[in-house]
Amino acid sequence: MLDLVDLGDPKITGLGEFASYSFIPSSLSVIYLNYAKKTNKWTLVLLFTLVSTLIEWIMIQIGYLKIKNGGFFIFSIIAYLGVFGVILPLHIKVIKKNLLYNK
Repeated sequence: MLDLVDLGDPKITGLGEFASYSFIPSSLSVIYLNYAKKTNKWTLVLLFTLVSTLIEWIMIQIGYLKIKNGGFFIFSIIAYLGVFGVILPLHIKVIKKNLLYNK
């Protein structure tokens, strides 16, 4: 297990951590996939990377998210670009293929 960040109090698991890990990423992913088309893919990739980065930055600024190894923030931006640009489009392609196959 990589211990790179702490959300809230590192000794207590709370509702904020649950929301941060469960609802924020999945909600952004569903919204992205609903609007993503081949014509606007990279515009949305950049927009959702910006939104995700902004959410993370706000959490750092208010002290809720504590990054243990400085400089980790730039890796988050790279990860967001990879998720929205490659992983989610591949994920929805596999889901659609399996839905068509199982009809």
